[in-house]
Amino acid sequence: MGYGLLFAFPAALLILAVVANRLSRLTHVPDIVVLLLLGIGLGPVTHRINPEIFQHAIGWVGMLALILILFEGGLELRLTEVLRNLPGALLLSGVCFALSAALVAAVTHLLLHFNWIDSLLIGAAMGSTSGSVVLPALQQIEAPERLKVTLTLESSLGEILAVLMVGALVTISGTESLFSGVVVGFSHHVVIDVALGVAAGAVWWKLWPLLYNQPFANALNLGVVLGVFSIGRLAGGSGLLAELIFGLTLANLPRSPHLTRIGARMVAFHSEFTFLVRSFFFVVLGLMAQVVSRSYVLPIVAILVALIIARIGAVYATRWSIRGSTPADNELLFLMLPRGLITAVLALQIVNARGSAFQFLPAMAFTVIMVTNIFVVVASFRQKPAMQTETADSAASVDIAPPTAEAAAGASAFSVNAGTAGAAQGQDA
Repeated sequence: MGYGLLFAFPAALLILAVVANRLSRLTHVPDIVVLLLLGIGLGPVTHRINPEIFQHAIGWVGMLALILILFEGGLELRLTEVLRNLPGALLLSGVCFALSAALVAAVTHLLLHFNWIDSLLIGAAMGSTSGSVVLPALQQIEAPERLKVTLTLESSLGEILAVLMVGALVTISGTESLFSGVVVGFSHHVVIDVALGVAAGAVWWKLWPLLYNQPFANALNLGVVLGVFSIGRLAGGSGLLAELIFGLTLANLPRSPHLTRIGARMVAFHSEFTFLVRSFFFVVLGLMAQVVSRSYVLPIVAILVALIIARIGAVYATRWSIRGSTPADNELLFLMLPRGLITAVLALQIVNARGSAFQFLPAMAFTVIMVTNIFVVVASFRQKPAMQTETADSAASVDIAPPTAEAAAGASAFSVNAGTAGAAQGQDA
């Protein structure tokens, strides 16, 4: 392959990704759908690109995208809103994941004749909504802040539950050890990740003002973000919640006007890098899309029905715990059920751990991802676009508080919108 063709792929990818992100405000179609369709067109349909090139890279690229998205999600949250909405989000996440995993497991057991452990393994992989879809989608629609916080926390906690459940199921064979492994493991991960995220956020909040103006400071910040995840994993946590708490801590420590400006520079760089990695991952996921045989069509349809039933049941069973819940709120909570990055990553992990018996799973996961994202499209049409003007139309909006003296006293050095971030970056340059 010549250099011209080699660089044509990333050039077209980045241009189309930006165009799709901008057009999503007009078409209400999430850019993830456009990126997946691009990958399908280049791979399974036209065979212009051999998907085997990316077979060993997609797992770590997906995890990198998830790390960056969760950190950015943390930067968008206010602590007061998180504390107010945490009980409802925790309950919604737990009930929805449990119902989804159980119903998918039942479908798998009945239609594919897997044993219960393997059936639960598939249920766990399909059980969580995806922060890689939910968080960007929430930036593009108008919804109450409490719902945005609830959905952000739900997807983040659900992803941790999914990772823990899959990790436990691939190594154990008894239901008793499964229960204790998941419950104790979840508590253990939460304690480690929260402690690490708070500590890292407090330390970096002190150090960043001293380092931001040095050469390659943004690269250093990226290294710290990845380091928090690595330390969390090595310490026995998931690392994922640590990223969310790391961003949340930075976004809620006291700020000064100077810290606001230099925090904007961090946010601007991080948002663009996250966009790059996320776009690449979903195109590659489309490249690797597979068509399942007819024997799996009925199980996939049944799994999709199970996920919809589980979501309806979870929303209506927990709506009392969500502050100020209205029928319109319940509708949005139901529609935000997309599967995405974590589902794809876990499906690949299961295949690597269990072998040929699960070869159908990546294709099944891809189908579930595509269909559940249709509900996000419906949610986008049902809600008003979040931003109507070019000034407020930034793809990486991260906040939030108006720049008044009163807000500055309690808000963060890093809670700024992308327009402010761009201005600050230009001033620093």
